[in-house]
Amino acid sequence: MALGYVAVHCDTGKELHVFDRILDIRKVREANIVMGLYDIMCKLETDSTQELENMVMKIRKIPHVQTTMTLLVI
Repeated sequence: MALGYVAVHCDTGKELHVFDRILDIRKVREANIVMGLYDIMCKLETDSTQELENMVMKIRKIPHVQTTMTLLVI
């Protein structure tokens, strides 16, 4: 099992749009809109680190996502 957290920075005013799209991703276990440098924090739980990487790439391809930061749990 692979567990990771992804911080997402979005275009201003598009946070809810991105948030809703993130929640549609099957392996997202939790997501919250936050204040600070990043706009959304989400928790991913997958069967492998390769699958986790694929989920992060799905998030990065969502329109209005500017940057992400991924933290892998060891």
